[in-house]
Amino acid sequence: MAFFRFLFFLPILVLVSPALAVLGLIILIMDTREGPLRALLADEIRNFGFREGFRRFMQRVFLPAYGHAVHSFVLGAAGFLIVIVGLRGLGMLPIELVFVALGVEFTMLLLWAVTEYFREEEPITESPSILVHGKDLAASGAPATAQQEGIQKLVRALSDTTAHLALLESRLRMTESRFEQLSRLDSSMQELATKLNLLVSDQFTLRVRREFEQLVTELGSRTSIHVPDNGTKR
Repeated sequence: MAFFRFLFFLPILVLVSPALAVLGLIILIMDTREGPLRALLADEIRNFGFREGFRRFMQRVFLPAYGHAVHSFVLGAAGFLIVIVGLRGLGMLPIELVFVALGVEFTMLLLWAVTEYFREEEPITESPSILVHGKDLAASGAPATAQQEGIQKLVRALSDTTAHLALLESRLRMTESRFEQLSRLDSSMQELATKLNLLVSDQFTLRVRREFEQLVTELGSRTSIHVPDNGTKR
């Protein structure tokens, strides 16, 4: 049975492996007032085994010390992604940086999901009748649990990210329309310059032709003056 459970969770472990790598790095290098995280994790595993010890470490040590920091990392990665996508839309960055930003945001979200998975659940304090009628804690006036607060924070963060992305998309559309207007203005200016060049060329040709005709007329008049008349008697 344990083998089948391992096979079932193996794809999930592969999916969250980047977040687990980041979590392991944090545990390896970060400290608390009670001591290094790696030492506290080793104590819990030594006393309760790997599975129970890791769960107790996440609930009693990591979440109280670094839960809000992980949330801040997620929001920072979302802001980084928005900036990279915006600059890419303006043509200032290569597409590879967008993939990097997506990978960072994906890893941070997985890290947050892993930490929230180990958050300790609080017992239900409402009567069964309230649950049957579908009234939640907010409607009944009772204080929200820590798990519901975390879900609400996640929903608000996702809503803010969606709003930022929608605003960014509208600004990108406005920028694209302005670029199209500038391109049309540039083509109009080029067409006007071509017409002006043709006009100047025609005027220059006409001026040269008039000057040439005037020169030919003057030469003809001078030649007629110097040529003697054949009927003149010597």
